[in-house]
Amino acid sequence: MIVEKDKIVSIQYNATDETGVVVDSNTEFEPLEYLHGHGNILETLENALSGLQIAEEKKITLAPGEAYGEFNPELVFEVNREQFPEGAEQIQLGTMVQSSDGLELIVTDIDGDKIVLDGNHPLAGRTLHFSVTIKNIRQPTAEELSHGHVHDAHTHGNNSCGDGCGCH
Repeated sequence: MIVEKDKIVSIQYNATDETGVVVDSNTEFEPLEYLHGHGNILETLENALSGLQIAEEKKITLAPGEAYGEFNPELVFEVNREQFPEGAEQIQLGTMVQSSDGLELIVTDIDGDKIVLDGNHPLAGRTLHFSVTIKNIRQPTAEELSHGHVHDAHTHGNNSCGDGCGCH
């Protein structure tokens, strides 16, 4: 069996940035399972894995535009602490907040009542180097295929969505 559209693929991966720093990895955990061809992982990474077989390894480099986008300085701005609802005293560096229009922002600086927020993905503007090993390939269940993603048998019992996956 090969990695192709509509197959459940299990991968172990290690991702480093252009300086060699590990930015994401699941090598110490269970493999990541995803439904190939359904946009469940980065598109360029997914395309690069097509045609591989179990136990094959591949190294893939993704430019910022192929990964999490270019860094956009217009998504970094300063607000006053009083603009936050109650709980503003709990805000710390690294806190994730959501704007009124649904954009996820991270607190990157605090200077008294001035808070700097960044709407860029934490890996925006970075070239990523993936080392991926195909651990398993299987057919999806009819439910997984119709929902467009993997269902965790341990969480949902017998590959059924149950109430937890948000499919319904």
